[in-house]
Amino acid sequence: MSKCKYCGSSSYGGCSYSPHKKHEHIADGSSVCRYCGLNTFGGCSYSPHGKHEHFKVSNSSVCRYCGLNTFGGCSYSPHGKHEHC
Repeated sequence: MSKCKYCGSSSYGGCSYSPHKKHEHIADGSSVCRYCGLNTFGGCSYSPHGKHEHFKVSNSSVCRYCGLNTFGGCSYSPHGKHEHC
């Protein structure tokens, strides 16, 4: 089970030790969101930027915010660009 890198908790949501006040889990080899633990893409209410951000996806050459293997603009990314794992 993954744990928050700021406090060591295995829970998700608010973290008083984090600079952005959200638990952020350390990569555990899974393809889940580091802020909520789900394997979906899109909006994430636990994330400080409102988007799911995956540790990695089954195919490491895909975007951590949307799961596509394309380059350029990404509507799921907080900075508007695909970011590959």
